[in-house]
Amino acid sequence: MNRIGSTLLLISALLLPSMAAQAENDFPNRPITLVVAFPAGGGVDTVGRLIGKAMSEKLGQPIIIENRPGAAGQLGTTHVARRAKADGYTLLLTSPGAATGGPAIFPDLDYDTKRDLAAIGLVVTMPNLLVANPKFPARTAADLIELAKSGQVITYGSGGVGTGQHLAGELLAHTLGIKMLHVPYKGTAPAVIDTISGQIDLSFPDTSAIQHVRSGQLNIIGVTTAERSRALPDLPTIAEGGASGYSAASWYGLVAPKKTPASTINRLNEALNHALQQPEIQETLLANGMDPTPTTPEEFQQFLEEDLERWTSLVQAIGLKAE
Repeated sequence: MNRIGSTLLLISALLLPSMAAQAENDFPNRPITLVVAFPAGGGVDTVGRLIGKAMSEKLGQPIIIENRPGAAGQLGTTHVARRAKADGYTLLLTSPGAATGGPAIFPDLDYDTKRDLAAIGLVVTMPNLLVANPKFPARTAADLIELAKSGQVITYGSGGVGTGQHLAGELLAHTLGIKMLHVPYKGTAPAVIDTISGQIDLSFPDTSAIQHVRSGQLNIIGVTTAERSRALPDLPTIAEGGASGYSAASWYGLVAPKKTPASTINRLNEALNHALQQPEIQETLLANGMDPTPTTPEEFQQFLEEDLERWTSLVQAIGLKAE
């Protein structure tokens, strides 16, 4: 290589770090894609569009929602974790089934939550509802114990293997020391429909199912959080009904590919928490049974790791295998 070529290579090597730093300082300077790993119209999608609009106003760039549904959120998660550039322009709104529950049950996923995803911030926490067909005799967790002792097979449905609803049921059975038969569905809605019709006894839908409780189509046994929900304070917890220590909160959180620069993560966290502090957004989330839960990236990272460890420990303790 001649002297000119060597000089150009040296200049390029010196300029690249400063150019990268400048790109980080200019973030964002083009639209951001927010991947929702579930179909349009569902709870995750609704929250994604709500916070995306508010964050885009703070960041000065559009946030475009891209739905990539499939495999209880695992397909969209794989896309962001393994294929997206770590530059802050592709984000993921994740949930327990994709980030912590699924990985606990399926060890051979194409992604690893701790290795491949960077925490930006928790968005909301919420209970699932433990609901029953009105003809089902149990009204509390204590009733479930008595029913199981009598020899009756108790069935419960979820939106699929590895979802937060599935693990909420497994944790309840483990906590009560009883057996319950899991019936996986391709989504929450079919499980709720079959609970209403009596095809299954119980299901663990999100808070949108409260309409069926209030209409009398379903009975509420309790909410899955340790304490009563701020959004639904009139509903008792499952623990109050006899499952001491039981807690299986659901949540949505914002993540990015692992090597996304810290300055970019912090900028996104600032925009997210700004969105969650807006009164109209808080009002909308609470009306849908969701508690706005702003955190720092570090707090959400710790939350993710603890949730993953919790479900992994449960799976190992009960010997749960993928169905």
